[in-house]
Amino acid sequence: MMASLFVFCYLTFRYFWTYDSEVEQALAHQQEEVNRVKTVLDIQKSELARALVDYAAWDDVSDFIEGGDTDFLSDSLNDHTFQSKQLSGVFIFDEKVSLMWGRHYDYIFKKELPFTEIRYKFGPLLVDALKSRTDFITPHVKFLVLNNKPTMLATSRVCNSEGHDCDRGFMMFIKPIGSDFIRNLKQATGLDVEVLIADDGEAKHRLPVPNVTELEKLDYQNQSTVRVRIQHSIKLPHFITWGELSALFAFAGFMFAFNLAVAHLMVRPIKRARNALNSLGQGELMVNEQEQFISYEMRDFICRINEVYTQLDEKQQELEWISRHDTLTTVGNRRSLQQYWQKMLAKEDHGYACMVLIDIDYFKRFNDHYGHLEGDFVLRKVAQQLEMAETQCDKFVARFGGEEFCILLTSNGQIDAYSEGEALRLAIEKMAISHNHSPIAPVITISVGVADCANKTLQHQQEILLIADKALYAAKDNGRNGVLVAKY
Repeated sequence: MMASLFVFCYLTFRYFWTYDSEVEQALAHQQEEVNRVKTVLDIQKSELARALVDYAAWDDVSDFIEGGDTDFLSDSLNDHTFQSKQLSGVFIFDEKVSLMWGRHYDYIFKKELPFTEIRYKFGPLLVDALKSRTDFITPHVKFLVLNNKPTMLATSRVCNSEGHDCDRGFMMFIKPIGSDFIRNLKQATGLDVEVLIADDGEAKHRLPVPNVTELEKLDYQNQSTVRVRIQHSIKLPHFITWGELSALFAFAGFMFAFNLAVAHLMVRPIKRARNALNSLGQGELMVNEQEQFISYEMRDFICRINEVYTQLDEKQQELEWISRHDTLTTVGNRRSLQQYWQKMLAKEDHGYACMVLIDIDYFKRFNDHYGHLEGDFVLRKVAQQLEMAETQCDKFVARFGGEEFCILLTSNGQIDAYSEGEALRLAIEKMAISHNHSPIAPVITISVGVADCANKTLQHQQEILLIADKALYAAKDNGRNGVLVAKY
């Protein structure tokens, strides 16, 4: 009777009080994991689009289309370009979509690859670029199956170096989604993620799999040809398994005899182990508590748990630092910038604020002539100088991508936005890092765009970012090495 009552009470409590809540929590965690994967994929697409824009908005590409200068290919589209950008294909077309130059190349095994599979599909592949505006460069990134392997395809019109007059031709980048891409995706999300080719026949009969989410990605024909499979780390709970039910009945039937037989031998050591584990959960080490256990095995068990906890704690701190910082420059990254922004929004009165976007002038020319190692050195020095530059405000510095940095200035009093931007510009110019290939100065300089938010609300982050971005481009259009402030 007591055993039956125990089983009934347990199942009733689980059904009405715990199971639904566990399912809802698991679904919420799984959706957060899906959003995490989508964010990383969007970042990868943005990086590929930015790499394409660096070339498509370049007068040398336009000159090549007009005159076919082969020196440009050997200097700027060589093996190192494919390897550094992790590209497998680069194609250049004139304004009539005639192929001027193309290369399909395996940068890992350093061998040329045929591109017969897409030779007669250039028109459909470029359809987004053909429809895009001609007054401002607009890259498009989609997924593509090439040689039965998933890839990313980026297309754009070719413009001048200012990103305008985009009627000079077209350019296409192909980036393979290989083991490196998937490994980075797994590391960034902490999830088991696969990128697969969608099979039309399989898709029609494929049933949903518990604890697995598949994101379908559209190709240039708006067909689902690539799917991203996410194995969720948080599993949907079972109400109860046959094993659990059997164990429950077994426990209910024998718990009285078990308690009498093994109370002295088992309960006290287990309680001690539980107390030790509780201290572990509170962040305390358990070296001194090992003496409480008579058994060598239990002492060794506690010692091993202590070692594992220490290692996990160190790894967790390292991963937390990596997730919030740019590993090259050690300043904040977009994630930490977003977290800082949310902290500002949480304050009842965040005071006055300015968003500053900074771009290193003619950094691509610096990389092309001095090398990428020197370019990395410049990025680190610029980041350090931006952090150390004197200011009257609270300052948060983050690398926004490539040679762009974002700084959020906050203060209880009114901010002189132009003076703050000019102080940053002068701080970089005074470093006097030689740049003999810059047409505006013999040293490294920056262009600064400032969105002056005054003491207005910071709820509309994207609008503020767009204003700062437009101010930055206006500063570049005005000859670079300058500051332009726009009111929000």
